[in-house]
Amino acid sequence: MSAHVVCVTSGGGLPIFSRKKGNTDSLPFSTIGSLNGVHMFGKSQKITLQNTITEDYSLAWKEYHECLVLIGISSGCTIEILTKTLDSIFNAIVLIVGIEEIKSQRNIERFKRELRICYPLIDRLLDSLDCGDSSSRHSSDLIGMVETILCPENHLIQIVLDSFTECVDSLFSCVLIHGKIAAATNSWWSLHSEEIKLLAILAQSENTSSSKDIPVFLPYKSPTVAFRFVCCTLIPDIQLCCLCGPTPVLSEVEFSATNCFKNSADILSSAIQCHPRNFHSTCHIDGGILGLLLVNTTYGKYMITRNPHQNSNKKNASSSHRLDILRTFFYQSVLTFLVPNEDSNEDGSNSEISNKSDVNIGFETYWCSEYHKCFAMKIGDNILAVLFNSSIPTFAMRLITEKTLKNLVSDKQICW
Repeated sequence: MSAHVVCVTSGGGLPIFSRKKGNTDSLPFSTIGSLNGVHMFGKSQKITLQNTITEDYSLAWKEYHECLVLIGISSGCTIEILTKTLDSIFNAIVLIVGIEEIKSQRNIERFKRELRICYPLIDRLLDSLDCGDSSSRHSSDLIGMVETILCPENHLIQIVLDSFTECVDSLFSCVLIHGKIAAATNSWWSLHSEEIKLLAILAQSENTSSSKDIPVFLPYKSPTVAFRFVCCTLIPDIQLCCLCGPTPVLSEVEFSATNCFKNSADILSSAIQCHPRNFHSTCHIDGGILGLLLVNTTYGKYMITRNPHQNSNKKNASSSHRLDILRTFFYQSVLTFLVPNEDSNEDGSNSEISNKSDVNIGFETYWCSEYHKCFAMKIGDNILAVLFNSSIPTFAMRLITEKTLKNLVSDKQICW
């Protein structure tokens, strides 16, 4: 299984970058030229080439602001997910350089150098593709959504976080545990889910120091004016992130972080024990459940766990394979039947079509196979997708899923 993404300029087809995922060779220049040439030929004939499918691969083209063209190639992935991945990659470019730099492109070589900071973000976004790559460390990533961790200490962390936010005179801050959001301010959750995901990835990339201070352009909230993204390490694997203006300086942010969290070391140490289970051990889970995927469609966040009641000494490949099954079930079934299509809402002229399509949105869906069963249920803004052992009776999946969903979201301490 493999995936490639190529970026070229719209006008001259000059290559900007090429990234890949999987054990495969990089695309040769002749192939990149051919893929771009087909798109340019269609454009000259006033035809927009969007995507195509071969026996083994899905291919998608997308042009942004008549400046950049992104070309995606992936095996084992649907066109819809591949196209959304291209959108996320473009948002990552905007995050680092801003929309004005993309539109102007005054110096292509300088532009290419500035985009090198994007490469870790782009590589991580490619992990969101459903390529069946169980060996990937981030094989649980979902496109356009940010991962959370449901620790029983989250409400205590939230209290300290609110105090820190006041000290640095910012509305936007969060605490990450292994790159997963444990607590965040209301303003942080008001950002677009793509922005929250990209900031969480940026916090994890290139951890060469305990702190980082990076100018970022929020693709939806502020694509032309930069914020300062400040990230401090509280203890190993736990980071404190915030968005602020020119002040305060980094040293003052670090001092406020140390001062606010100095009495919370035990709380943080206890919270980190929740990883990689990702939810509190006191929540009762049926023994026939092999994996869980909890999603909130309003905030674009999710929690995924491999095998809550299985022995931790099981082979990692087997556990990762369960994540692949849950993600495939989510992409191919849950997104299709339980989640409204947001793309049709972007244009007001499509509102009537969108209203009609929303009528067909369901509340439950399931899969059954020889080795496992999957069931998903939507209650309000929350969706729970469950991977069951094949021995579970089909009629029992609904009751178990409903009970598990209520157990997970009813506890106010976990800040879901």
